[in-house]
Amino acid sequence: MTSFSKHYSENLKNSVLAIAGLSNIAPADCKMLEALILEKTKQRVSETTLKRIYGFAYSKFNPSMFTLNTLSRYCDYEGWDDFCRKQEAESIKQSGTTVDWDLLKANAGKITSFTLQAIKNKTGIPYPQTIRRQFIDDHFAAFLQGNYTATVIAAPAGYGKTVALCHWVDEKIHQIGNDIVLFFSSSALMNVFLSGRDLNDWMLGLLGYSTEEDIVALLDVKQRKEGRFFLIVDGVDEHMFKNDQFQLVINQLVDIFSFYQSHEWFKLVLTMRSSTWMNYKHLIEMGQSPWFEGFFSSHNQPSNVPLFSIQEIKELCIKINPAIKSFIAINVVENFNHPLYFQFYYKQHKKNFSLNDVDHVSVYELISNFVLNKVYMGQYSADKIYLIQAIVEQMDFENGVFEASKLGLINVIKQYNHAYLELLSIGFIRELNTSSDFEYRASIEFSNDHFFEFSISRYLLHNNDNLFNIDLINIINKYFTGERKLSILKWSIIYAIKSGQQESFQLLSQTRLTTSEKSDLIIFLGDLLEKELSTLKDTETLVQYFKQDCSDELFDYLFGLEFIHNDYAKTLHTLLKFELSDKKKILVYTGLAAISVIGLEMNKLEEYLKIMSGFGAVSYYEFSVNPLKCINTIYQFLKYGIVNKEFFKELTRFYFQPPLHLEQSGSNDLVLLLAAHTLRICNKPLKTLRFIAMLEKYYRPVSNSVCVYCFFLKRIKTEEYLALGQTNRAMELYFELDDAYRHADGAFTPLMITSFNCIKIIVDFNYKQLSLTDDTLEEWANLIINEMEYKLSRVYMFAFLLRNQHLIKHPPERVYKHINYMFLKTMSESGLRADILLKQNSFTS
Repeated sequence: MTSFSKHYSENLKNSVLAIAGLSNIAPADCKMLEALILEKTKQRVSETTLKRIYGFAYSKFNPSMFTLNTLSRYCDYEGWDDFCRKQEAESIKQSGTTVDWDLLKANAGKITSFTLQAIKNKTGIPYPQTIRRQFIDDHFAAFLQGNYTATVIAAPAGYGKTVALCHWVDEKIHQIGNDIVLFFSSSALMNVFLSGRDLNDWMLGLLGYSTEEDIVALLDVKQRKEGRFFLIVDGVDEHMFKNDQFQLVINQLVDIFSFYQSHEWFKLVLTMRSSTWMNYKHLIEMGQSPWFEGFFSSHNQPSNVPLFSIQEIKELCIKINPAIKSFIAINVVENFNHPLYFQFYYKQHKKNFSLNDVDHVSVYELISNFVLNKVYMGQYSADKIYLIQAIVEQMDFENGVFEASKLGLINVIKQYNHAYLELLSIGFIRELNTSSDFEYRASIEFSNDHFFEFSISRYLLHNNDNLFNIDLINIINKYFTGERKLSILKWSIIYAIKSGQQESFQLLSQTRLTTSEKSDLIIFLGDLLEKELSTLKDTETLVQYFKQDCSDELFDYLFGLEFIHNDYAKTLHTLLKFELSDKKKILVYTGLAAISVIGLEMNKLEEYLKIMSGFGAVSYYEFSVNPLKCINTIYQFLKYGIVNKEFFKELTRFYFQPPLHLEQSGSNDLVLLLAAHTLRICNKPLKTLRFIAMLEKYYRPVSNSVCVYCFFLKRIKTEEYLALGQTNRAMELYFELDDAYRHADGAFTPLMITSFNCIKIIVDFNYKQLSLTDDTLEEWANLIINEMEYKLSRVYMFAFLLRNQHLIKHPPERVYKHINYMFLKTMSESGLRADILLKQNSFTS
């Protein structure tokens, strides 16, 4: 009986496909193939067995002799022995003939095509809907132009390196030329160890050559015709093998590299995870040997595979669903720059794919879904959860150590080895070996920030009896900062809502976030609450929660002029789901109206004015300044150019006869700042400054520029002093704002940044008007167009530059034409008259 031969087995598999009339095979074809074999041989080879044979299912054993005999009979042989004898005879017959480069290319092409097809059938997004990545072309261009023999494509799990490589290989094998590509997955190497063969011999066997033949003699210069041989191995990762097997793989790949590195026609390409590259780089690179490492992003997180660019996300969306016409905001779509997250989202929205419904909560839902399916479900789930808790337990939050020592976990890893290997294989955790001459240092960390922050949140909740309370918030405040702290808070809030603990949200005021972080959290909370309310399942406690007034603490936390942004509108609409008092409803509609003002959305502004007018006059008695009159005055000015003198008389009386006590609160901040901005329509700087002076005396002093209330008042005062010609006082205030902007990291929200950029241009203009160049004006114009997302700020600044054109000694005509065009275009699109802002008026920016 003939023993199993990998080379002959591959030939038999190809013969079966040829008899069945299949050029390539997909998993779905195995059922049909089972029927064809049964019909011809009267013996059954199951669909599952065929999937194992063709690589669609994992198998650690060779096919049985029954299977080999049946497949041989299907191919018109008497059995496996007969098939092997005739293959051997054919090999002997061909041994006397010259094996040429074209035959080698044909044999390699079969294997490469099979590998490509197997990978294409397993992609999360259907392969025809995936896109080519520019980075892979750039990588190979640099690799092939240099004096390199080998290269590595390294990235964490889910970065899309295999799909990107498939596109390159697919294009390469269809090009006219003499290059040969032999492409296979590392899973195919399992057979090498089962057969006990050398990797180089196995590779030659795949190509149809006996082990005695020397590939160097076969690939002489004349036959190659300047062609190159690409050996590409995908997924060379340690979690795929046992430790001794993986070490053998690395050693044999290094041997192949070392043997062929003097031959310029030979090119070795490996793909692997970043952690594998970091752990085995010292063995693979072999000192100064000619390896091309690509363009790694950083030393600590080596990856030469970038995440999706915005343009690539757009291209991918359109390829999946050509009917997509609109596109979502950049700040939201950036959450989907990770190919793995994009793939998760696609699986949930196959039927009507679009990113238009994506919000700030979506990426957290995707991670939750991944954890549910890959960690919480299936075999070893409890062990995996215990391991994750043990890894976090090893971290030292107080000293900022967010990785775990492998030595400290070695007993736990041995006890739960299967769960540990599975967490490695799904890319949830990774091992890093950064040992030095004097210290062994092997650590375990989570593969990305989302997995890390999710795990930290669950650990902290578990240790706090799963309660979202002040103790949990104090722990988060103590050990975490920045984006990490914000994300851990978000995960904790998600858990609080799912477990009916939303009553504790009033504690959010204790979270010690910067203004920018607070704005992010508030928008996230609005999206989350709206989404939970719309699910109509398991939300009874949430429904009851909204059947009451929003607490003053939570309302003040969620409310503020600094948060004004289109995304913030959703949070305000969520607040309206509470049984709010009339005062709070008016404040919410004031916020929504303000969003419409800065976006120049006049139709929406009219709707909110109508709603606000529906509240009785008594409802407005609680306000120190009537917000309805402020909004209505701004509307009349923008729409018709009318200056509401009666309202300004009221404001004059207010600052000459202020109330004895003005309570400091977020809602009062909003209304008083709104009044100060509205007052500027009068174009009387002294009147505005008097109003602010009254606020400083009777409400709160204007001191710290990082304080939102103080920032906006200083911003107004700076421009008013410039209008009065009091340059020194204006510059003193401006330098305070500039210092706060440069040093208060994360303190400024998008509205504050836009407002600061406006005053920066106005101050610069006052200094440079006599020596203003085309470049400076063009720089300002680009800043206004590209970085000011608020339309009101844009038209205000365009109008300022156009109104003051006469002050410039030699105004650059080309730039001013562009500014004038953009100004008229924006005003026209908003249905407003351009001449209103071109008059000598100082309105809010």
